[in-house]
Amino acid sequence: MQLRKLIFTVAFFMVAIAVVEAQTSMATVSNDNFTVSEDEDLPELEGENWTFYHDKDHKVYYIDFETINVNLNELRIKNSKGDVVFQDELWNLPVNTIYELDFSKFKPGRYEVELRTFTGYIKKDVLVETE
Repeated sequence: MQLRKLIFTVAFFMVAIAVVEAQTSMATVSNDNFTVSEDEDLPELEGENWTFYHDKDHKVYYIDFETINVNLNELRIKNSKGDVVFQDELWNLPVNTIYELDFSKFKPGRYEVELRTFTGYIKKDVLVETE
C-alpha cells in the first residue's frame, strides 16, 4: 500500500514539474515573438477610419477592432510627457473585439492612445477632464 502511495506521489510531482516548466517556456517564447520593443521606429499608419466611442459619464472609451484593417499587437497610453502610463497586449484578442479603456483613475490631462501593429501604429489624442 505504501509503495502505491510513493509511486503516485512521485508521478504527481513529475507531472507538476513538467507542466510548470512548459508554461514558463511558452510565456518566454510568446513575449519574445509578439512584443514590439521601444527602440523600433514604426511609421504612423492612416487611422482616421477606426471607431473610437466616448462615454463621458463614466470616462470610458470603446475601441471597435473590427473597423481597423490591420492586426493589432499592443495598446499604449502615453501622458503629455510621452511616458507610457498603461500598456496591454492585443495580439491574442479576436478581430471583432470592442476594447474598453477606463480613464476614471487617470489624472486630468492630455493622453495619447497608441494602437501598435507589427509594422506601424495608429494614434488618437484623448483629453481627460475633471469631474
